[in-house]
Amino acid sequence: MKKIFKIIIINILLLIFFLFAIEIFIWGCENLRMKIYNEEYIGKLPLPFHPEVKNSEIDINSFSNEKNKYVRTPEGLNYKNKPIVIFGCSYAYGYKLKKNQTFSHKLSIQTKRPVYNRAVAGWGVQHMLYQVKQDEFYKKVPEPEYVIYLEMKDHFRRAYVTTFLSGQLLNEDYYLTFQYKNGKLLRTPKVESHQIYRRLYLFNKLHHYYVNNIVLNPRNYDKYSKFIIEHFVESRDEMKKHWKNTKFVILLYNSFYNDSLFKKSLEEKGFTVIKIPDITNVDLYSSEYLSADYHPTEKAWNLLTPIIIDKLKLNN
Repeated sequence: MKKIFKIIIINILLLIFFLFAIEIFIWGCENLRMKIYNEEYIGKLPLPFHPEVKNSEIDINSFSNEKNKYVRTPEGLNYKNKPIVIFGCSYAYGYKLKKNQTFSHKLSIQTKRPVYNRAVAGWGVQHMLYQVKQDEFYKKVPEPEYVIYLEMKDHFRRAYVTTFLSGQLLNEDYYLTFQYKNGKLLRTPKVESHQIYRRLYLFNKLHHYYVNNIVLNPRNYDKYSKFIIEHFVESRDEMKKHWKNTKFVILLYNSFYNDSLFKKSLEEKGFTVIKIPDITNVDLYSSEYLSADYHPTEKAWNLLTPIIIDKLKLNN
């Protein structure tokens, strides 16, 4: 019995050592990758090894803070026309653009409407859903005529992953996601400090692999597209509890697998959907319209904003 017990203990210790070695290896590789690609967006490299758990939280009031460089404050509040609300990620936020170069600014100026930009770099459709579930949101944002969500292809992945990029992985910044249960989207339980398996870099890397190669496999299109569409439907349903006359628009910025079918499915749910590649013959992937870090340039929004305004008849 003692011999068996000793073998069990030795194997447990070897497993712990093996996992620790893998964690160190992943930590080193991810820090090196961030250094090569100049990704010091969280802190000075190397980032600490398993610092502490940080679950994603959204401060509804932060969008009124001019000093917060991660958000855009409302535009055109002096205009009397009904407002527009924009949701999305860094595309909608205007990553590395000055405020007057962004889609939201140009939309406000050209339509003479207040525009509330509720997008933040790295976000996805789940961050819209989270916001509109909060009563505080409606105290900050008046009823708009239009809600516009700017969708790009990585939002499918973001609806599932545990961490967003290498920095969040190493820093233990856990991503906001929802899971579908009993016909409703519920927030995925937060990661707790004692949940060692959920905190492992290895676990999170394997989860990324699972999402990219299995969940988002084209063979599973029906399942993952329905999951994303449910985010849109529930977001709209939440907003309708407060806003009775708002129109809901989804802009599909990129081409992606089955994008025409995805557009049709959204339209069947009552959304207005515009595929950006269909409204211009310009190559939006050229260096004029897409920055070196793969975001729309000001020239892209100079081109697209008036076309989108015309398509939605925002000046009528």
